[in-house]
Amino acid sequence: MSRAVFETDWLSTDPVYYNEATGAVSDNVNDVIDFANLEFDPEGFNGFLDHGFSAFGLTPVAHVKYLLPSSRLIVMDDGRLTVESTDDDNRLADRVEDRKSESDVLEMLRALLQRWESAVEGDIIIPTSGGYDSRLLNLMIGDKSRVRSFTFGVSERQWDSIEVTRARLLSERLGTRWEQVPIGHFHRYLDEWDRIFGVCMHTHGMYQLEFWLQVLARVGSARPVLSGWDIDRFSGKDPEADREVRRPSDVEILILGAYGVNRLSRADSSWSRLPQRHDAREAYFEEKRDVLASRPMRSIEATRFLGAWLHYLKRLPTYLGLPTYCPGHDIEFATAMLALPLDRRRERRWVKEFFARQGLSLAEAGGNRRYWMNYHALRRVPLRALDEALLSEVVRPEYVRWANRNVSWRGLWSEGLEYMQAVHGLRRATQVVRNRGLARRRIQAYYAYLTLWPIESLLRRRNEARAGRPPTDGLAPSQQAPQSA
Repeated sequence: MSRAVFETDWLSTDPVYYNEATGAVSDNVNDVIDFANLEFDPEGFNGFLDHGFSAFGLTPVAHVKYLLPSSRLIVMDDGRLTVESTDDDNRLADRVEDRKSESDVLEMLRALLQRWESAVEGDIIIPTSGGYDSRLLNLMIGDKSRVRSFTFGVSERQWDSIEVTRARLLSERLGTRWEQVPIGHFHRYLDEWDRIFGVCMHTHGMYQLEFWLQVLARVGSARPVLSGWDIDRFSGKDPEADREVRRPSDVEILILGAYGVNRLSRADSSWSRLPQRHDAREAYFEEKRDVLASRPMRSIEATRFLGAWLHYLKRLPTYLGLPTYCPGHDIEFATAMLALPLDRRRERRWVKEFFARQGLSLAEAGGNRRYWMNYHALRRVPLRALDEALLSEVVRPEYVRWANRNVSWRGLWSEGLEYMQAVHGLRRATQVVRNRGLARRRIQAYYAYLTLWPIESLLRRRNEARAGRPPTDGLAPSQQAPQSA
């Protein structure tokens, strides 16, 4: 007789982690790691470096896995684990062939929001960038007096960031309450991020934690949050699905094809000391070969991969006591968007035209599009050096040394060059230097650091467990970021 059953939905939006050796199961990967007996999984570890998050159900830790979408984990009384599928991709493929009109799709969203809106009380919190997904949600909430929207900017002048200027204009036109949330000290939350996410993803999302902590302070706990997570992808922001997947190596297109996950924003497994293996990727390709022949199904598979990373968009506010609803994950609504004609989905033309009819194109909002958030944070709360000796067990020490050197202060010339790149009138003047790669080095080192950080934390916890000492969070006290700036 089974003791417990755990399931994931069609996108695995609420991850389930389990340890095949111990039988432990949790929604937090830290809870299922046997630190004293830690071993690394070579394919999971190297994939983590290359992607910045886990894929194929693997994690960097041997025996520790996460449940894939549409799956069920059964824990038997004797501790044995059984994993089985709960959904047939052929049925999912039938859904994306069920054509509906654009107006029908919009009405589906309106109906979803009306049901949810009537089921929750008080203010409705909407993180609002002014982009298409958050714009749709603000527009379609029935009672605009309940909306409280919040925005942070990512340019060097946050008040003039395009996210802020669009959200401000959107709020003015809809008559909702809106506030800007300044951020920039998020490196102080490395430890907290590690407690929540551990080695399931790199430590890049502390800015979201800083944002939600400020929102929580303004609205109080238990306020419902409405998130546009994945509406953009299913509505047409899925260009990686245009490319055919003909061989196992092409699967990387789906994993890294969206949200700017590229060589600049992750680490590099060529510096790993662990052997390179691709068994899981090849097994995935063989299992999904027929499914991946369909463009809509490629879009779904890419979204499933990214869910192992982007689930923090839902988990963070929920973790802080703000229950979060994501209508973009409703299977009927999502697949209806995927079934729209491709020429209408490209560049999300159907959504753009809908906003134009509503007078919400927001093209006149202007705003600075330059991404500068991480540079500000590096100045306000500098990162402490990674432990080269500790990490040398799994990565070559010169890689750690390179990351440490390039995320620290590099002198007035380099710092000035970085700033000039964010000033509109000086960008062309710095093009030659950028082309030589000098201006990209710091951001590459930054993301290498963020990917290595949870690995160092993992090794430190292992050493503490083996020595019988109480575990500490993240880096040693001498290396932790200051709590104020």
